[in-house]
Amino acid sequence: MKKVSLKDIAESLGVSKALVSLVLNGKGDERGINKQTQERVRLKAKELNYIPNQYARGLRVGRTNTIGVIVPDISNVFYGTLCKAIEQEAYSKGYNLIISNSYEDVQKEKKLITDLINRNIDGLILASSFDNKNELQGLKDNDVPLVLVDRVFEGLDVDSVSVSNVEGAEKAVNFLYKQGVKSPVCFTISPVYISSISERITGYLNGLENKKMAKLFQIPHDNIQEGVNLALKELKGTEYDGIFCVNNSIAKAILKASSSQNDQFGRLKIISFDDIEIFDLVKPKISSVAQPIEKIGNNAVELLIDRLEKKDAHVIEQRVLETNLIER
Repeated sequence: MKKVSLKDIAESLGVSKALVSLVLNGKGDERGINKQTQERVRLKAKELNYIPNQYARGLRVGRTNTIGVIVPDISNVFYGTLCKAIEQEAYSKGYNLIISNSYEDVQKEKKLITDLINRNIDGLILASSFDNKNELQGLKDNDVPLVLVDRVFEGLDVDSVSVSNVEGAEKAVNFLYKQGVKSPVCFTISPVYISSISERITGYLNGLENKKMAKLFQIPHDNIQEGVNLALKELKGTEYDGIFCVNNSIAKAILKASSSQNDQFGRLKIISFDDIEIFDLVKPKISSVAQPIEKIGNNAVELLIDRLEKKDAHVIEQRVLETNLIER
């Protein structure tokens, strides 16, 4: 079906395209267009199922009231909940979202950013998979309103909202020791250059009572279950008796593996960074380091809108929120 344009409406009524545009943008009275003509235009637009192009309008007025959001994987409970928090806060401020997934693919992320900018978004909230700040420096240099969430880059002067990953991981390791664990291991995930992941690894290392006993398993993000299964197989029969998982996806994979390796899980204590509902339902329950996801989303929207409204007067902030240890 052909998309109806302003020109189509104008030709069907025998009036100018400019007149139709003024009426449909609510400026008919302001420009002295009589009420009867305005009503004819509105009725014809409805009859033809005219749908206004908010992006084209945004190019004219300078704003589309649309925010782009890019996350690695919205199916991850953390990012799904984060997007919900961002959407609710943005909507309350009169903004809509376009949400995209990069799946930790740098090339796809580049394309997504370009596509969103071409759609004339007002600003971007991003959990980036880039391995350095150079790509994002280009956005800053071109004055694209940007807020980073979860993942940050040292030396990049843009707004960001993250959590105290190092301290949170230290709390997790200390909790394992309190539970009687002697030698905790870390199950991390690729890519490890991501700031939130590297900081959690640092927290794990800081929390160890015996640094010589440090042991890390790097689980591939695109094959978590197999990576976890292999790591658990390697742990079997060793002195390592506790696992710190850097995110909930790894912890869920461990729980799935436990159904076939019950003999091993009787001796292992597990704690996860990120808290999800299932941790309170399984036996034994899984303790976790919870992030204030709603606050992360609200802060990100607050910073972005402040930038949009104040422009050059906006003061860049890099907010770091505290985590909460949930003992189960």
